[in-house]
Amino acid sequence: MSQVANHESLGTHGRIWLTVLWTSFLAASGATMVFFAFVDPRPAIEMLAPAAAPPSRTALYSVGFFLFWMIAALSASLTAWLLSAPSRRSSP
Repeated sequence: MSQVANHESLGTHGRIWLTVLWTSFLAASGATMVFFAFVDPRPAIEMLAPAAAPPSRTALYSVGFFLFWMIAALSASLTAWLLSAPSRRSSP
């Protein structure tokens, strides 16, 4: 019974934002796997090597994931906003 009360306490906006975050997370996961299957981060590490502490491959994978997540979240947010915006058309 507590799950039903918790689900209802989220409200419409909470469910929309959780849906946006979850779907964008899944899209970013897939995009990261596909992108880094074809792109090796080693040249970026070598380019940044003169810096005091060159990043590891894992750090570049993480940055890439969060960039993909941000892009997917922006796209999903725009879609959610467009779907929830009231139409300005008058009823016949």
